Amino acid sequence: MHGHFPPNHSGSSMKKVAFEVALKGKKQIAKGTMAFVFEKPKGFHFRAGQHIRMTLIGPPASPPAEQSEAARETDSEGNSRFFSLANSPQEKELVIALRMRDTAFKRTLRNMQIGDKVRIEILLDSPHGSFAMHDDSSIPAVFLIGGIGIVPAFSMIKDAIERKLPHKIFLFYSNRRPEDAAFLGELKNLAKQNPSFKLISTMTEVQKSAVAWRGETGYIDYEMLKRYVDDLKSPIYYISGLPEMVSSMKTMLTDEGISENNIRAEEFTGFNLNEIQNSTNQNRKSHFALIAVVLVIFVVAVLHFFAASSVFKSGIDTPFLKNPIFYFMIVLILIVIPFKFKHLLGFMNSKRKK
Repeated sequence: MHGHFPPNHSGSSMKKVAFEVALKGKKQIAKGTMAFVFEKPKGFHFRAGQHIRMTLIGPPASPPAEQSEAARETDSEGNSRFFSLANSPQEKELVIALRMRDTAFKRTLRNMQIGDKVRIEILLDSPHGSFAMHDDSSIPAVFLIGGIGIVPAFSMIKDAIERKLPHKIFLFYSNRRPEDAAFLGELKNLAKQNPSFKLISTMTEVQKSAVAWRGETGYIDYEMLKRYVDDLKSPIYYISGLPEMVSSMKTMLTDEGISENNIRAEEFTGFNLNEIQNSTNQNRKSHFALIAVVLVIFVVAVLHFFAASSVFKSGIDTPFLKNPIFYFMIVLILIVIPFKFKHLLGFMNSKRKK
């Protein structure tokens, strides 16, 4: 998780414990995704699916070219982030995995040297109803996961297999392309070795992949679930991914009569493709608006020049024709009228649809 504790994980009454841990290794595990391995301190205990708060200890000064931007990002977001752990509680190291963006925090993390330390905090207790495997092994667990949301699910599935829990586990794992799917190879191996664990991977943009893909394609939907899970009303559902994905999965399940009491959710924030796309669109609109203003000024100048020349040659004294504001108003009216007409048509069409 990148961002904040979910509401049911927070609260001043919950006790936390803190440690300083050293970096042991880092590697790229998917396109744009890195894993960071830290030492596991003595006395550190957690339940699979839990997350930690990580704080940079004295982040180094940025290079001069990046200094002002990094300082602003640090001021606005701080030196702490929340991350789900990707390792199982039985493993001897702590692992986090995250999509890499060009922020001050992630640049510092990426540039850390082996042995550099960070501070981590974790809740001593995992609250009831949190993102952790349910105890009743007669109830199947169905994971609906998008992208980097795989991190807590990976920890929970490994933990269940390592402890030989009898739970029947289904993982529906959605990515754009195989190259984007973190831990996909490890999950395939776990599924081969454990008949109680079923992996269903699906790709939404497989046509853009350089890797051959023979699995499911398209977004996770109820029809896909029905092909693999016999009784869809009985499982506990674990949903993890970007907020939009989590919201759509919740809606899909509740619309099909799944009780909200059987749904657990974890939202990953801080890497939103829609926000990036919207930002790009806004930049394009601003660019086009600037071009439009320049064109209007150019047209006004040309009209004024020719009109003033004609007036001068004719000898007729018409002051308003010599005034550039007159031509600016004409051009403005020619722009506004079509826009207003288009807006009116859209409004009338929307009325008809209703």
